[in-house]
Amino acid sequence: MTSCKHYLNGTAVAIIAATATLATAAEARTITVGTVLNARDISTQSMEHWGELLTEKTDGRISVNIIPGGTLGGDREHLQQLSSGEIDINLSAPVMLQHVAPEYQCLEAEYIYESEDHGFAVWRGDIGEEISQKIREEYGIELIGIGRRGARHVTANKAIEKPEDLEGLRFRVTNNLRAEVFGAFGAQPAPLPLSELYGALRQGVFDAQENPLATIHSFRFHEVQSHINLTEHVWTYNLVAVNSDFYENLGDDREVIQETLNDAMEWLYEAVENDNQRIREDIESSGSAVFIEPDVAAFREIARPILQSYADENCRPGLLEDVDNTLNGMN
Repeated sequence: MTSCKHYLNGTAVAIIAATATLATAAEARTITVGTVLNARDISTQSMEHWGELLTEKTDGRISVNIIPGGTLGGDREHLQQLSSGEIDINLSAPVMLQHVAPEYQCLEAEYIYESEDHGFAVWRGDIGEEISQKIREEYGIELIGIGRRGARHVTANKAIEKPEDLEGLRFRVTNNLRAEVFGAFGAQPAPLPLSELYGALRQGVFDAQENPLATIHSFRFHEVQSHINLTEHVWTYNLVAVNSDFYENLGDDREVIQETLNDAMEWLYEAVENDNQRIREDIESSGSAVFIEPDVAAFREIARPILQSYADENCRPGLLEDVDNTLNGMN
């Protein structure tokens, strides 16, 4: 009887444990996503699409709550909240690295990549994993998704086909490295808040600027700049970072969460392509600006030594060489 009693107690314990596990796996979840991007941004919309996929796949058990537009603060504040577990996910650009891994910040520098696919290979390969491991160890956050963002281009009231076409132009920039690069092209770089840029271009305080096509369109820079020059001087990406403890404790839910996030990143890839095509058609049909295909190689040739010097002083030793080797591995 004693052995039988123990057997029954063991069975009961096993049943209780199994029931608790099932209850945990079936637990309703709301994943909180914070981002500085506004609700209309196509990247933010990819998070909405992710939420729709998750809701569909889990019959409404898992949902996504997005807090956009920098409501929770800037990139630094979002990363602090992600590290502490106040939010579960952060959607941002590689500029966030200056706060948690500054030795990798040159991964969004001018002409570091030969193409958009090259950048994807870097971020989704060994270098991306290296960054993810570093911030996981130091801040308790990690990367679980890399999405398309697009290229930055130059607008001006003239065609910019080669670097010397920028000679003497008062050019708005956003960081010191960009100022050095465009200064080497011959421009006169200076900072200015984005919110003031439209008026400065219209009044001739600035002659030129650079931004992604979506920003050029949404801020209506094409109304005050006659040429959109497709310099592709920066390829940028969306980084989806997660609180590591949250991610590790997802249990069986981790698979469906990661699977649907991957699907959302694929959706974003197509959505960015379609959005850029729609914007270009809208601008061309309005007749407000023309698109120029510049000599990108000529710009890269001038920018690369500046980038190398910057990387030698500010970035992880050998990072540029590893980025280049990633390209070689693609060929």
